[in-house]
Amino acid sequence: MATVSSNSLGEMLRSARELRGLTLERVARETKIPQRHLEAFERDNLTAVPSGFYQRAELRTYAQAVGLDQRLALAELESALAPVDARETRENRGGQASMSPLPYIVAAVAGIAVIAALFGRASVEPAPQLEPQVETPAATDSAPTPGTLTSEIAASSVAPQVAADPTQAAAPVPARSVTALVVTTQPEGARVTVNGIGWGASPATIQYLEPGQKRIRVSKEGFVAVERVLQIDEGRRLTLDIRLEPAP
Repeated sequence: MATVSSNSLGEMLRSARELRGLTLERVARETKIPQRHLEAFERDNLTAVPSGFYQRAELRTYAQAVGLDQRLALAELESALAPVDARETRENRGGQASMSPLPYIVAAVAGIAVIAALFGRASVEPAPQLEPQVETPAATDSAPTPGTLTSEIAASSVAPQVAADPTQAAAPVPARSVTALVVTTQPEGARVTVNGIGWGASPATIQYLEPGQKRIRVSKEGFVAVERVLQIDEGRRLTLDIRLEPAP
């Protein structure tokens, strides 16, 4: 495994490739990765390579082809992608902090002025004179008794209660199964590729594959290479065991 000390992911890949005396054309031919993607990796132009699963798969295959530690390459990829999100967050925060408080100050001063004007007007105007009025209660037979009035108030103060409907309870969300493919060979140590992308040596466990038809190829020096075509369904775990025959 090559040991490379560089400042960026692209420099690491280029140094490892040149250390092994490989050209981009040869790496592209052996790994089935488009040469423009290899060039984008070496220039740290990650936006030119499809993101997500395929970006990481191509980087792992490229690192393996030039003898670079795959885990180190993936760690450098995550480090290169992280500053983009952090920079956007800082810009958003900076935009919010740069908003001027002047409109809020003007609105507060205007509100205080309106309140002061209303209080000043109320203190100047004289209060109206009220004449005492004496009302004679009319004797009626339909006047409610104290007991009846108390009962009506008590009845109106009771809030209606609605029984919870048990059928409206949220149904539990079933756990999503992981799509996986396990490839074993006899003998072990064969190189495993799925649709031209390398996944290391057997036995190999490949997770989070996209559903669909996949072409699996295993090869080992001194043995006849074998290819299989499988249909991968989402949420299923498949095991493929291949016995390699010695080369004639």
